[in-house]
This record gives sequence, C-alpha cells and structure tokens, in this order.
Amino acid sequence: MKDINLVLKEIDKHKERLEYVVNKIKSWNELNTETLDDPEKVETIDSFLFRFSKMQDTMGEKLFPLILEIFGEEARNKPFIDILNRLEQLEILPSANKWKELRKIRNLLTHTYPWEQEILIKELKQAINASDELMKIYEKIKEKIKSYLKG
Repeated sequence: MKDINLVLKEIDKHKERLEYVVNKIKSWNELNTETLDDPEKVETIDSFLFRFSKMQDTMGEKLFPLILEIFGEEARNKPFIDILNRLEQLEILPSANKWKELRKIRNLLTHTYPWEQEILIKELKQAINASDELMKIYEKIKEKIKSYLKG
C-alpha cells in the first residue's frame, strides 16, 4: 500500500499552487476574451488548468482508493463510481454527485478549443468557482481521515 502521507503531500502541493493561481486570476478582476490575448495571463490560466486537473486526478486515482484500503476495503478493480459511492457512504466524501460535477467541469475545459473563446471564458469562470469547492472537499477529507492516519 502506498504511503498515504506521500499522497497527501503531493495533493497539498497541487492545492498550494492551485490557490496561488486562483488568487492571481481573481486579482485581474475580470476574465474576458481580452485576457486570452495576454501571453502571461494565458500562462497563468494554463497553470490553473494543470493544477485543477492534477489535484482531481491525484485525489481520484491515488487518495480515494487508499482511503478505502485504510478502512479495510478492496478498491482494486472496483469501478470508480463504486469508490465514490462508498466514500460517500462512509461520510468521507460529501457527495459522489458533486465529485462527478467537478470532473465534468474539468473535462469540458480539456475539450474546449482555443478559438472558442467565449465558451472557454465561461468554463474557466465555472472552474475557478469549482476549484474553491475542490479545495474545501480535500480539506474535509483530510480532517475526516486524520484520526485513522495516527492509528
């Protein structure tokens, strides 16, 4: 079993960097198509997209199965939806549906073409709001599993 503390450390780093770029984007006051003409702002947006995706991926692929293992449950070969539902039943994940919504936002962004600027801006705004939710979910999960990490 992977060391959960290493996985948490990895996610903490993604979270720290995600918070940084989200705050930077929010400091621009407005996110619009002109934003996409500024190479430095595009670089920040790219960094946001990377961290938003990586944090979700690491939680879903590494953390969630490890949590089930800590609880003595088999996670290998289990469909991801079953992992989400079980984590919700254990009250580790607030909502499997909320997690699916976060994934949907992430997937929309990765499949939007650069020339679809209006759509991209709309999805970026949605993702920035969703990133706050993602970070809250992660902090709640860490709080819930804290006692199990000591034992």
